[in-house]
Amino acid sequence: MIVPSFRLYHFAVKLIWKRMLMLALLFWLGLAGVYYIVNGMTIWHEYHGWLPLMIAGTYFLFMDVKLMLIMMRHKEKKKWKRYKLENKFNE
Repeated sequence: MIVPSFRLYHFAVKLIWKRMLMLALLFWLGLAGVYYIVNGMTIWHEYHGWLPLMIAGTYFLFMDVKLMLIMMRHKEKKKWKRYKLENKFNE
C-alpha cells in the first residue's frame, strides 16, 4: 500500500486539479452530445439533479487515478535512486 506524505499529495493536487476538471467536463460534454444525438433529448432532462453528482464523481475518479499514478511513479524513482546508490557503493 502506498502511503504518500502530505506534502507530496498536496503538491500533486495543486499541480493537476485544473487539468482533471477540464478532462471531466470535456468527458461529460462529449457524453451529453452523444446522448443527445442518440436519444433526441438532453441528458439533464433524464438525470435532473443526479447529473452534477455524476460529474463530480467522475472528476474525483480521474483525480484519484492520476494521483495514484503520480505516487507510484514517485516511489519507483526513489527505488531506482536507491538501487543506483547501492551499486555505486558495491563497486
